[in-house]
Amino acid sequence: MMGRYRRVVGWIRAHRILLRDSALAIAVFLAAFFFTQWWDFTIPSLGRAPYQAVFLANGQTYFGRYYDRIGAYAKIEDVYYLQQVSGNDASQAPDTRLVRRGGELHAPTHRMLIPKTAIQFVEDLTDASPIAQFMTQDHR
Repeated sequence: MMGRYRRVVGWIRAHRILLRDSALAIAVFLAAFFFTQWWDFTIPSLGRAPYQAVFLANGQTYFGRYYDRIGAYAKIEDVYYLQQVSGNDASQAPDTRLVRRGGELHAPTHRMLIPKTAIQFVEDLTDASPIAQFMTQDHR
């Protein structure tokens, strides 16, 4: 029994650098894994308006807080979109209203990831914008 113990201790002493480096590599990997799960990889932008309009190549427009991210996707938080509601009278023009995303049947979150290839352009909304004023009022 004592001989086996000495062999194990001898092996650990002979391979202590390998064991140390392996433990360090595992610790760095775990730290990186948990860090990437916590951090959203958004690129900070200075001097932008609180809300943006994001125009997509398919004609849809979303409004909210736009964040450019590292990678293939951009993020929009507190997402709103325009919805046209037709009235009973066919001769009347449809009514357009601003809807907060999240009340749909599939109950999405108020955050959205969009492929950057689908985005045509992004515009800041001024404080005078009725859409920005509505989102500010609704967000309170």
